[in-house]
Amino acid sequence: MFVITSKEMKELEKRTITDFDISEEILMERAGISVVQAIWNEYGEFSNKSFVIICGSGNNGGDGYVVARDLLNYTEAVRVISVGHPTTEVAKKNYERYLKHGGIVYTYSELGLEGASKIISEADIVVDALFGTGLNREINDEELTKLIEVMNLYSKCIVSVDIPSGVCADDGKIMGCAVQADLTVTFGLPKVGHFLFPGRELCGKLKIAKIGIPSLDMLKCDINKELITTEKLRLPNRPRWSNKGTYSQVIIIGGSNKYIGAPVLSALSALRSGASMVKVVSVSKVCQCAMSHDPALICVNIGEDFNVEKLEDFIATVSKDVVFVVGPGWDTQNSEEKLSIIKKLLLTSNTLIIDADGLNVLSQNIDLLREKNSSKSVILTPHPGEFSRLTKKSLEKVKQNYELVHEFSKEYGVITVLKDATSIVSDGKKIYFNITGNTSLSKAGSGDILSGLLAGLISQHLEPVEAVKTGVYVFGLAGEMVPVEGMNSAFSILNYIPEAFKRLRESK
Repeated sequence: MFVITSKEMKELEKRTITDFDISEEILMERAGISVVQAIWNEYGEFSNKSFVIICGSGNNGGDGYVVARDLLNYTEAVRVISVGHPTTEVAKKNYERYLKHGGIVYTYSELGLEGASKIISEADIVVDALFGTGLNREINDEELTKLIEVMNLYSKCIVSVDIPSGVCADDGKIMGCAVQADLTVTFGLPKVGHFLFPGRELCGKLKIAKIGIPSLDMLKCDINKELITTEKLRLPNRPRWSNKGTYSQVIIIGGSNKYIGAPVLSALSALRSGASMVKVVSVSKVCQCAMSHDPALICVNIGEDFNVEKLEDFIATVSKDVVFVVGPGWDTQNSEEKLSIIKKLLLTSNTLIIDADGLNVLSQNIDLLREKNSSKSVILTPHPGEFSRLTKKSLEKVKQNYELVHEFSKEYGVITVLKDATSIVSDGKKIYFNITGNTSLSKAGSGDILSGLLAGLISQHLEPVEAVKTGVYVFGLAGEMVPVEGMNSAFSILNYIPEAFKRLRESK
């Protein structure tokens, strides 16, 4: 499913009007009616319900007047609170049509906060049509701020038109203050702000209505942002005649005397994701831990402490089609030697996943990425803190910054997975948003499991970007399967990975 910005939405509407001769008036009519239909589908018939529609002065308010007029076909218990007279021609027309149908309009300036609070608290459903996706400035008007606070405080149920008022459609941030909706009905395609926090939470349940905008193919529009959904995900093909040699090996290089469990989590995850042979290359304590958890793991012991010579000797013996994961539990000691290991892997391996302390070490010389062969696949899996170190930008500037993820991936020729409540993936060409998962994944060790999961999928010959999309989606599903959200260790997530794959396969 494609995801767009407010600017892209305006362009789609403009092309629809000019190239397909579908007027703005028709689009607004269909938008308003689609909101009414969504409310009916979600909350049932209207005869015993009362409604208040809060309309702004722009086209979002115009949508609200269509909603109010259409609701009059089902019930007389419809009132509008107007915040400013309509300023666009199409909004004015629908304001006048609503009045001609016997509609009641109260102006907020005349009602005052107390009067508005009374009307809002008496309604069963409040429809928020104050600001749409075009909001591009902070809401700093004190009276509007108070009205939004009253809506959030006294409404029994809020349905937002297009996006909750006060949420930025392009990044999900709150523009001063914002409505907390129970249901949001958006038009044509979802917006980025519907999927990035806090906007994602403020939207409540999201419904997408078709209002007559032609397909992107017909409009000849090139949109590079997508929501990861099951329809386009790929799963590994495992022929019945296959054996362990049919698939690539996974090799985990990581661990230290300080962090023993991280590479073991990666290795166990790779096995549960379908890898046929997984090797852990690490210090003695890590190898002992790995063997105690699963004797099917193959351990390459490099000694009691980090040994760059043994690591380099081992790498020289490995075939190029191996999938490497480097960094889980590595710590940042001996960083120069570890940089040399990363450099060697960048030059020799076909597929390299860099995670955890591998990323922290790499951040000391990010230009190493430029030395890799363009035919090699390199996947970076940073959380926001690690991405901040990689890009030398503040945490505030990198968090949920999908454009930065895209630019970084394009500049260095890598696939980047920015892990967060909404994970962002980019190969430098497209941007993907993943919304599966919950706080059961907010655990130390979760990232190690994800890197192993990705390696397991790639070892079964999925193209790297397809493996990443499937991997982050399945990882999120596994987190959602925890019986009580958050009451788990990262280790327990491993048990849900096969079931998550099964659920994905059954849904396709």
